[in-house]
Amino acid sequence: MINLIYLHSIGFTQRALSRIFEDCENYGDFYEKLSYESLMKLGFKEERIQAILQKKEKLDTGKIHKLVQELGVQIITVKNPLYPELLREIPVRPYFLYVRGKLPANTNLISVVGSRKSTSYSRTVLSNIIPELVRSGYGIVSGGAYGVDALAHKITLENGGYTLAVFGTGIDRCYPRENKELFLQILASGGALVSPFPFGTIPEQFNFPIRNEIVAGISRGTLVTEAAEKSGTLITANLALDFGRDVFAIPGDIGKPTSTGTNILIRDGQAKLTLGAADILSEYESMTIVTENSIAKNAPKFHDSMEESMYELLGNESLDASSIGEKLSMDIAIVACKLSVMEVQGTIEMTIDGSYKVR
Repeated sequence: MINLIYLHSIGFTQRALSRIFEDCENYGDFYEKLSYESLMKLGFKEERIQAILQKKEKLDTGKIHKLVQELGVQIITVKNPLYPELLREIPVRPYFLYVRGKLPANTNLISVVGSRKSTSYSRTVLSNIIPELVRSGYGIVSGGAYGVDALAHKITLENGGYTLAVFGTGIDRCYPRENKELFLQILASGGALVSPFPFGTIPEQFNFPIRNEIVAGISRGTLVTEAAEKSGTLITANLALDFGRDVFAIPGDIGKPTSTGTNILIRDGQAKLTLGAADILSEYESMTIVTENSIAKNAPKFHDSMEESMYELLGNESLDASSIGEKLSMDIAIVACKLSVMEVQGTIEMTIDGSYKVR
């Protein structure tokens, strides 16, 4: 599997790796025989080919091998029985995961998301809900960030439960640094740290929509507490809905901006009003596992004019995120978020060279 890490490190995306190794897993042979001609046959563009070959020449394979050993990193591909079952079903699943610790043995997971600037309100409600979920055999997933993420992990650990943190960085990066001790506690408790990004990946804005896809896709349902009207938290909630998963929302003070998003989810019927763990557990009394057939496959509607403009642009030519941002004068982070949502909905798809086109 070390050769798979090498390929990822020199510029092969998760999507490209999934297509290249759909039928076989000859990573070592492919890496060793990598050439201009072989990449041309796969449909890579000239500029991308040169970048990949240059990175291969400079790659410090010894450093990567050392990191794998020191951190105890496992590489779990989608073909591995240990790959999370529910994550396997989403349309934008990563081909493989970098994993430290132990992945869950079943699908009994609930994701918890919310504001990075959480208040005592979130601590109060999560301290009431999470312990009961843990006692009922559920693990808790979150993003390892400040605020609600860290609260969810900590309360789970305090109650002896299983928790999994999904990184928006490389698995070798501790972000935020203040949560280093928390991450070590997660590992010591038998939980897991997971990332879809290559070693050394820094916390850039466009990484987090990908992180959010995993948070939403790996669990049966997503619990939302304290979310602003326009926030990454609501993006995660919408991803969960697109994946055919349940969304639960804790109502909040209508006068506080941090509760606007959760209250809107409830008002619009997108989330179940949640006052306690019983409201979540009642949805899974029969323990019916979500199947791929339950994921909505109908053509989605556009959420806003930006998505519509991007769709029209991609109808004329295949473009990468940077080019889309330049042509539409949009921030790259917003473009990345929109591309992520549109890809999940099935309106666009990523090509092997990292550009996007209308599906």
